[in-house]
Amino acid sequence: MSADEQRRSPLDEDEPDPRLLLRWVSDAIRPYVGWILIGCGAVVMLIGYFGVSREAIPAKQIPYLVSGGIGGVFLAVVGAYFLGTQEMRKDSGRLDRLEQMVEELHGALLRRADAPSISGTNGSSASSAALAPARRVAVVDGGEMFHRLRCAMVDGKDELEELTPAAARKRGLRPCPVCTPVPSDVTV
Repeated sequence: MSADEQRRSPLDEDEPDPRLLLRWVSDAIRPYVGWILIGCGAVVMLIGYFGVSREAIPAKQIPYLVSGGIGGVFLAVVGAYFLGTQEMRKDSGRLDRLEQMVEELHGALLRRADAPSISGTNGSSASSAALAPARRVAVVDGGEMFHRLRCAMVDGKDELEELTPAAARKRGLRPCPVCTPVPSDVTV
């Protein structure tokens, strides 16, 4: 047991994780910070514009252009970054939840009694055969990957060798990303 674990009491386990609180606060204020920065950038650019418009000599306009123009644009870009990354985080979270739901549905459908047979022996359709792991795979001589027998990547190749997925893996070959001859959750 580490010293940290020894100092913790059973009551500490009921306390919320401070990192989760900080992440929640960060997610909650991030859009407001973005809009505030964009607004500040607009104000700085406006101040720079008024400074430039009051000066007739171009040499005296340069400080206003630099501080107002570049500083304002920088603040606006940083604000837009905050807003954009917040939207990307939201979309990423939505996609993660969607992927999880699809995986759960897929797992539930495959556990049903009327699910298609993976072996493909009792007259299963071509679509269920496409989802089932390949019993035999094709390997091109000198290739680094193994494929389904009807994969477009090996279609028309003359020097094909048929193997089991386990034998192909023993040779150090990787599964084809196009035809996915063996699902990633199936061990061979």
